Amino acid sequence: MAGSKRKQADSAIALSNKKTKSTAAPKIPVDATAPGATASIKKSTVPGVSSPLNPATTSSNTAAATHAKAPEKFSPQQLPTLLTGKFDLYDSKLPLLVSEYLPKGAKSPNFKAVYEKILFYQAKPEFTIRCALREDAAGVDLSVGRVACRVIRNPMSAEELEPIYVVDGQTEATVSFDAGQSVHSSMVCDGVGYEAKLELDVMEGTADAMRKVWADDSGEKELFEGYFSLNIIYGPTLRRKQHGNGKLYELKFWAVRALKKDGEEVGIDAGKGTYVPSAGGSSGCYDDLGGVGLDGGDHSDDEDDIYGMVAGRRGYEFGSDEDDDYDFY
Repeated sequence: MAGSKRKQADSAIALSNKKTKSTAAPKIPVDATAPGATASIKKSTVPGVSSPLNPATTSSNTAAATHAKAPEKFSPQQLPTLLTGKFDLYDSKLPLLVSEYLPKGAKSPNFKAVYEKILFYQAKPEFTIRCALREDAAGVDLSVGRVACRVIRNPMSAEELEPIYVVDGQTEATVSFDAGQSVHSSMVCDGVGYEAKLELDVMEGTADAMRKVWADDSGEKELFEGYFSLNIIYGPTLRRKQHGNGKLYELKFWAVRALKKDGEEVGIDAGKGTYVPSAGGSSGCYDDLGGVGLDGGDHSDDEDDIYGMVAGRRGYEFGSDEDDDYDFY
């Protein structure tokens, strides 16, 4: 429509260590053509993208019967009331992680092996998505922040679509991860998790979740599981230029806390985090980052192309990277 901006936001990121009801979620159709792309955002060839992958005995009469030991039931671990900090996310379908978390013949994931493998690539540094969460500056017990992923791009200019904000993030006693959102079927359950909303520009998205699946005895080493879903809806100009109606990005991932350098976490900037409702009532923006209108790059056209987001349930953030030397999977 001439002179109007149309945006719909719905996005999701989920990290978890809980089991949820089994309801299949759509597969991640992220491009697998980005350079440096690997799994957990799936392994691909486009920067910042990864590609998805599809993944009782008895003794003789002289010995007592024995039974195979059933795998321990999965349950997500506790999270702080307010989850904050910087995180590096990795597509769970990356071959380099699949071989670690579920060796041949294994019935349940080996979380410690996944964590250790991720640290190897994090040190390069390499990752699929980066996110940063901080406390709401308004004093409410909520997290706000940003998410960064180079695979989510303007189809005409190839520029990264940002900023993607995280708002209203909070720890919930019960967050569900179904078969389509959990990395492995043995992890489907309800449990403690983190939920938030994602916004592209100033349009509000739906809530999503994340959970912690493993920690060492000291509690300093942590592994999270999550799910990201983002449906970018193209405006009339991009549709006329045959870019389609939009693009769906979905991802199940593992996440670890960011590396520290001189005592400070390395990663993207979460921003000041002040959330100010806009005139629309249901939408809003951050006063320190402002809203950004995304168009198709053809300013001679009367109809601006605004990207909307339709999503699942999960929140994480976008931001500028502090490191120049890094690779996206």
